[in-house]
Amino acid sequence: MEDLVVEEVMVPTGDHDLRVFMRNKRRADTLLGKPERTLLFVHGATYPSSETFDFGAGGYSWMDTLAQAGFDCWLMDIRGYGRSDRPAEMDQAAAANAPIVHTDVAVADLSLMVEYILAERGLEKLQLLGYSWGTLITGAFTAKNNSKVERLALYGTSMLNSGASLIGSDPPTTAYRLVDAQSIKDRWEYGLEPTEISDIIDPYWQQQWLSQVIASDPKSGDFDPPKLRAPTGVVDDKVRRWSRGQFQYDPAEIKVPTLVIVGEKDIETTPEGALVVYHKLVNAPHRRYTIIGKSTHSALLERRRDQLFRATQSFLEEDFRI
Repeated sequence: MEDLVVEEVMVPTGDHDLRVFMRNKRRADTLLGKPERTLLFVHGATYPSSETFDFGAGGYSWMDTLAQAGFDCWLMDIRGYGRSDRPAEMDQAAAANAPIVHTDVAVADLSLMVEYILAERGLEKLQLLGYSWGTLITGAFTAKNNSKVERLALYGTSMLNSGASLIGSDPPTTAYRLVDAQSIKDRWEYGLEPTEISDIIDPYWQQQWLSQVIASDPKSGDFDPPKLRAPTGVVDDKVRRWSRGQFQYDPAEIKVPTLVIVGEKDIETTPEGALVVYHKLVNAPHRRYTIIGKSTHSALLERRRDQLFRATQSFLEEDFRI
């Protein structure tokens, strides 16, 4: 692959000196300032963008793939995740504080990052790609800011109104939860037969990623075994709001072309749940629903990830005027 230009920045939020990490990747010859070629990735509830969208399995990441295709790619780690600053509550015992970094806070972080990119590139709009919790964050932002979004891709999405959840079904009482490599692996492989696991998941990629994602928390080594701290605001939202029908946003308010894409074996945001979102996108001028076969909620890290990458790129590049 051609070498890419890589730039990183910590963007102030104006809230208790907290800063949000962003990474930009692009080809040196990429024409900047084009909304249809400017893309921001937003991660899920447990793992940061910097260790999901830019995990180099087989020598390249999803971010690399789209950057090589000529996109001006950006990713962000929401406060409390990855390379972004941690709220003060995360330096205390988990039980010392109530849940932090709720979805409304994440949407506010996204809004600031969008404004930063628009100003940096002299744009009025850009494209957004959300994964898991990130689909609710980007969906909620788009619903209120359609004029700033060129297209929206929702990977691993639903309205999250069921009671069950692999990250917790009871109201959390702590500021953050602790996640070790074994629990991540168990969650990833949950519901799969041994033959399916070997067919879907590359064990080398899995082990490499587990090590990197745990190490993305600078204090992971304080625990034995090492553990990742993840804010519990999203779990609190899920249990107290979404499971009771108080949704984060109304898909009918989205008025930009939107892709809903999901893994066939995803049991966290199921194909059926994703289809519900698709049918609610009644005012999107173009909408598409895609299933990636033999893939889970973590399709971007699995053997068939290139199918996910190609299907998403095709949507982002398509000329809908035809």
